[in-house]
Amino acid sequence: MASFADLTSEMDATLLASLKDGRVDFLTASGSVAVDGLDAIVEQDVERIDELSGALQRVVTICVLKNALGGYDRKGAFRSNAGEPVELLADKAMHLDGIESDDGSLITFYVRP
Repeated sequence: MASFADLTSEMDATLLASLKDGRVDFLTASGSVAVDGLDAIVEQDVERIDELSGALQRVVTICVLKNALGGYDRKGAFRSNAGEPVELLADKAMHLDGIESDDGSLITFYVRP
């Protein structure tokens, strides 16, 4: 019998596959590809409060399966995958700018150009 964690991971993978905006590649800080072809949900105009000024910012987030990403470079970036591109990321790398949420299965990053 499958464990609850296994069932949750399987459910998250199924949901991400059906809701994804396309695929992204994760790059190291030096620009080399660390992980190729991650299913991703990309959202724009996500509200984020600047901790220093208290100002409301509109940012981009990228959500991927945490176990598919594996260990990652905190100065890394995402770019659109050529095989199944994400229109919002066309021709640009989006660098990590923080973690929006992490439930152990899915991880969502704040990103910036």
